Amino acid sequence: MTSSSVLRDEPLLNHVTIDNRMLSDQISEHLFRELVSGRLRGGQRINEAELARTLGISRNPIREAVRKLEERGLLVSMPRRGTFVRSFTRQDIEDVFSFRTMVEDFAIRQALPRMSNEDIAGLRAIVDSMLAAANANKEMELVQEDIRFHQRICELSGNTQTLRAFKNIHAEVQISITLVEHRFESLEAAAVDHYPVVDAIATRDPEVAAKALRDHIRDSWRRIAAAYSDH
Repeated sequence: MTSSSVLRDEPLLNHVTIDNRMLSDQISEHLFRELVSGRLRGGQRINEAELARTLGISRNPIREAVRKLEERGLLVSMPRRGTFVRSFTRQDIEDVFSFRTMVEDFAIRQALPRMSNEDIAGLRAIVDSMLAAANANKEMELVQEDIRFHQRICELSGNTQTLRAFKNIHAEVQISITLVEHRFESLEAAAVDHYPVVDAIATRDPEVAAKALRDHIRDSWRRIAAAYSDH
């Protein structure tokens, strides 16, 4: 998306509310791509006025786009200072992944005896959706489906505390997933990395399933650790 493309159509779109929403969605996608590409880095301030000038649009849809990314935990608003890209330290990553591994290991062990064939098919369908998003180069959608996959395992555990624990680190998980999927050679590779987890779940062996999920999460952990080593 460039400043000479659909974003310059904003004056026309002002007449239709749904199109304004579509414009803010496009800006959210633009900012998201800047985040995953590394052009927007942790701690960097989002200058709405400069962004409006660069894209050739008013600030209203930009404010809405920024608000959406704040809600998702990717941006942080500081009173009288502005909005900034969420920063992570190496210790933050260690804390998130150690806790996430524990929560999801517990979740899969509780969920597996409760899972129907339809539930397992549903998990595979989510990975199929991830692959479709990857093939369409829709990075934001891929991340959302990735989160949905892991959250669904927690939901299937039937344990409200497990699900609450996962949701409490939702923003951190989202950022970590965004970081790690940018470390794969392609979006497609990031998507298909989830199929072995579904295959392991289909064995209905709790040890096999738990190990596959742990290995999947630890591989993500390793990829992000490598990213920090690159700095």
